[in-house]
Amino acid sequence: MKQSNRDLHLVLLGVLLGLSSNSILQGQSADPSLKLHLSFDQDFSNGHVVDVSGNGNDGWQFNPTNWITSTNGVFGSQAAQFTVVGTMTNDYPHVYSLSQYIAVTNLNGFEYLTNGTISYWAQFDGGNFNHEAIFPLDCGTTVTYALSPSQASNSWSFWLERWYYVTTFYVYPASGGAQPVVSWPKLAAVTTSFSLFTLTVDCPNDQAIAYYNGSPYQTNAMGMPWIRVYGHKDQHWLCIGAMSHDGTPQWGDDRYPNAGYMSGRMDDIRIYNRTLSVAEVKALYYGAGTGAESRNLSLAPISANSVKLVWDGQSNSLYQAEYRSKTESGTWTLLGSPTAGGNGVSVSDSFSSKTNRFYRVRPLP
Repeated sequence: MKQSNRDLHLVLLGVLLGLSSNSILQGQSADPSLKLHLSFDQDFSNGHVVDVSGNGNDGWQFNPTNWITSTNGVFGSQAAQFTVVGTMTNDYPHVYSLSQYIAVTNLNGFEYLTNGTISYWAQFDGGNFNHEAIFPLDCGTTVTYALSPSQASNSWSFWLERWYYVTTFYVYPASGGAQPVVSWPKLAAVTTSFSLFTLTVDCPNDQAIAYYNGSPYQTNAMGMPWIRVYGHKDQHWLCIGAMSHDGTPQWGDDRYPNAGYMSGRMDDIRIYNRTLSVAEVKALYYGAGTGAESRNLSLAPISANSVKLVWDGQSNSLYQAEYRSKTESGTWTLLGSPTAGGNGVSVSDSFSSKTNRFYRVRPLP
């Protein structure tokens, strides 16, 4: 890296983390377009997951048989563990794995979206992969079978396919059927680490983009003027970790939810009422807004051929500094070992005979 490019690379660090050069020094402000944010960093053992966006779109337990438990999260904090505990047999002759689901019954700011972003981290442990689909997020059903076809039109689902382990975003148009919009990469039957699944929708411009781990993966036509949360004709709600199946969230008053249960971990679930930019989606992958992201990033020259990368981070989190020779391509190389957060954390690098070197600091799960 040339010392004459120092200011350029300061900005680059901010772009890689989804921050502006001003926010590197001053921190971030709340985003009013963030309408649902389940961070799972509070105590949710009582059957209540707090929506930290401030919109009151909390998650609730309606299934009395078991509840999600706390586990290690993406950014050194907490996540939700969904564990298969038995089978569901109330739809004879079918038998389905049973774990748990979170019901979001308040839909302030995201029940109807013309522009929006839906993002979540997930890790699948294989407990529900016996050719059975998993629905990380679901609120839709085809109008052909819906209890209220008019209300179910334009509803949606994230569906991990039962045969190929590919997650697909589906919509349910008024014309009937389930219409796939975009998909994410194929996964193994069992994954050991989190992946970030992000969807941006821009209905006026007829575009949907699937982002995988912060990078664009697939773009397609949206195919409808808006999307909505359905769930059930008498109560619109978002089901997290199962298939809503046109049932109420009050498990026990009907047969549903009875399928599509999650087996694994979920963390940092977000819904915005606007289409995030590429840089903003990348910021979600690098931890911006989670409390674990690095701040006050700077590069300080030590000598003619070396620099010191300095940042502030959360004290109970680990960070990994990395570098590569191009901004948008190539493999990231580790710079030193993982470093505990705090104020004024630093890593030095010698770049003798190197023309360019670009840096990033990544929070570790």
